[in-house]
Amino acid sequence: MLNRCLLIIGLIAVMTIHFGCAGGKIEATEASLDKNWGRSYETAKFNQIVNPEAEKNLDPVVGLDADAAEKNMTKYRKSFKEATERPVYNIDIGSLGK
Repeated sequence: MLNRCLLIIGLIAVMTIHFGCAGGKIEATEASLDKNWGRSYETAKFNQIVNPEAEKNLDPVVGLDADAAEKNMTKYRKSFKEATERPVYNIDIGSLGK
């Protein structure tokens, strides 16, 4: 009986060690930050090389008008100051024992 228990415990230990070490090589995956590292700098540099006379264009940038942008920024900043209430969930199991 003792031999059988030791055999089973030994087998479990060997299997645990085998499967624990059988993971093989852990491959490092490249994160999106690593893929795009320095991309904004290179893009700005490229755009300056493509159009070196861009400073002479005095047309206003098309986008949100000042009022809409101000309202959006005010709403965005206010969202951090206001405390939102967390929802309360009640789980009714029913009447037990009645």
